[in-house]
Amino acid sequence: MFWKRVGGWAAMLCLCTAIDSHTASSVQALTKQRDGALRVGGWTLRCGRARNVLDPYLPNLGLATPGVVVFNPRLLKRWPATVRLFVFYHECGHLHVGASELAADCWGVKQGVRQGWLDRGSLRQICRSFGGGPATPTHPSSARRCASLERCFARATAAIAKERAAATIQGRAAPANAAPKLILGPTLKRSGMQPN
Repeated sequence: MFWKRVGGWAAMLCLCTAIDSHTASSVQALTKQRDGALRVGGWTLRCGRARNVLDPYLPNLGLATPGVVVFNPRLLKRWPATVRLFVFYHECGHLHVGASELAADCWGVKQGVRQGWLDRGSLRQICRSFGGGPATPTHPSSARRCASLERCFARATAAIAKERAAATIQGRAAPANAAPKLILGPTLKRSGMQPN
């Protein structure tokens, strides 16, 4: 959700999702650390310099306003960790790309692919979290968002594969799942025997 000034009033655009307790996960809930970072399933989350706020009375999963991202830990704990991560990065995405829901979705997908927590199965969980809802004044329909997520996922995975291939060819780095290999051998500094 992103707050936007409209005629002097703040209009709230929310990440409206249906909560289905049948797909809920009892994985560790979203927690706030002493340094202000959030923690989800082993991941430490920060959105640049934005302040993280947990509000159990927020009527939806999350929102973003300049300099602040707010999440409802009570509602988020009903979802698997990958959905929680996506909600965080979606809201953080608003601070990077603006009010566009599809652009924020895509930004979140790119982060998930780059960091390695988003795969096709996770993408399906995220789509289920939208609840099959129709378009609203603030959000595209679930079907449109899921189609957009699929396109973003395909572009992000292709870009990462291309980067890894280029890095491997240039000898700078190997793919994340490859075993390390020796690039330069030992160098002889001088010949002879060392005294004991």
